[in-house]
Amino acid sequence: MRTLLVEDNFNKRKSISEFYAREFPKDELFSEDSLIGGLRHARDSHPNLILLDMSLPYHSSGKQGAGTADMRAFAGKEFLRRVRRMRFDTKVLVVSMFETFGLAPNITTLTDLDAEMKDKYPQLYFGAVHFSPTDENWQESIREFRLSMEGEL
Repeated sequence: MRTLLVEDNFNKRKSISEFYAREFPKDELFSEDSLIGGLRHARDSHPNLILLDMSLPYHSSGKQGAGTADMRAFAGKEFLRRVRRMRFDTKVLVVSMFETFGLAPNITTLTDLDAEMKDKYPQLYFGAVHFSPTDENWQESIREFRLSMEGEL
């Protein structure tokens, strides 16, 4: 299985990559650290699974972690919209460290975003996982989702 991880935070990307490689050593795992980098990689490689951060910079900074100058709080929504137009078979799981997005008074929760994206992208979007470096529940969620895909390949 080809899996694409789109994540700008170096430590989070490292944690997810190490976990995923340990759990699914036969899978090919690729990573990108920006919205545009992730979209280009998805277009060119058609991954079976995409692990997507919700908040991403538009372009990569070329450093360990992408810069904050062009951060987009809802980059994951734009990513889903664009990937749907590419028309290839994939599943997307959002993995976010944040539980709220935006600024007051226009704050949106991860739960609200999850419901919105399930409604808008039912064939593409699977769900959202809250990532925490101090809690390993995210690992079980990713593991369960990835294992559920084995019958679809």
